Amino acid sequence: MPPCESWTNSARAREAHVAEPMPRLVDLVIAVHDPRRPLARAVRSALESGLDDEALRVTVVCHNIDEDEIAAALRPGLSERVRLLTLRDGIRSPAGPFNHGIDAADARFVSIMGSDDSLDPGALAAWAGLAEQRRLDVVIPVQRHPSRAVIRTPPVRFRRFAPLDPLRDRLVYRTAPLGLISTELVRRTGMRLTEGMPTGEDQEFSVQLTVSGAAIGYGWGLPSYVVGDDTADRTTHVRRTVDAEFEALSRLIDQPWFTALAITVRRAVAVKHVRIHVFSFIARRFDADDWAVGERDALTDLVARLDRVAPGFQDHLSRADVKALRALADDAVPLARVRALAAARRRFGTPSTLLSARLGALYAPDAPLRFMAASALMSL
Repeated sequence: MPPCESWTNSARAREAHVAEPMPRLVDLVIAVHDPRRPLARAVRSALESGLDDEALRVTVVCHNIDEDEIAAALRPGLSERVRLLTLRDGIRSPAGPFNHGIDAADARFVSIMGSDDSLDPGALAAWAGLAEQRRLDVVIPVQRHPSRAVIRTPPVRFRRFAPLDPLRDRLVYRTAPLGLISTELVRRTGMRLTEGMPTGEDQEFSVQLTVSGAAIGYGWGLPSYVVGDDTADRTTHVRRTVDAEFEALSRLIDQPWFTALAITVRRAVAVKHVRIHVFSFIARRFDADDWAVGERDALTDLVARLDRVAPGFQDHLSRADVKALRALADDAVPLARVRALAAARRRFGTPSTLLSARLGALYAPDAPLRFMAASALMSL
């Protein structure tokens, strides 16, 4: 090929390359099922998150509701800047609309957001900057309440940006897949939120993401994801039976891919669920009349299943935790005593709450001593 022809072809190739639109950086998906939600606030915060319209696309998935109602709630000025999609599945769960929006994403990163929530100004640009700087597949943002108090999950190592370690940075404690996630990673691994679950629809997705080998970072000091508290009917606040409350966990620990994970990971998942969810369930039962027939046995059976799938996990709990679990399993112990022991385990700083059930696990990342220290440091 003559030199001039080679140069001409190269120039044309460069011109074609320049003419190609830059790939979108972030697809942000918001699921909404009620026009009374503060959706406009959520959308406005996304559009003010530091990315222009070429880098960011906001998709609002109208879940079991007409698009016209949601467009009216957004009003002119916002409705024309978002993509509205519709999903009618008749299921009261955010998993379906979030999956629907993720399936429609084609940007480098995908992000999900609740319609009650909002982003600090400049958040998406800052998270994307961290991802670029550290070559990350996932950015976990700082979460805050509207009061600006930090939500201390996951309790990562102090000022550890990246890369995060699934165990040492206790990543299983952040189940909501908020922040930025590589769209290619989602496609390659087949991760999906579990549809049809009344709660816990993000548990499988979260664990799979944690063990995927992805490069994960935490946004220390960066603009935050703000969890709204405007409404009283968030699904996480609904009172449920044992079977309904722990349906997602029960499904998770039966999955062949989960039982094939390293025992250390399975233990971490079991510790987290007992420490956070099982004891929270007990705390909400104020007296014996609050327990339906068979619920105590069902909860005891669940803990026994966790013992089988993650043997030794109770070694990482506090001595106060294990004492309460033993009382739960003993029908001779009144339920009032079980609840009192569950309350005692929250008197943090006492020897029984600081010491692990087995001294050999005292310095494990998720044992009480290091877990409490890491949690305390999250708000500094």
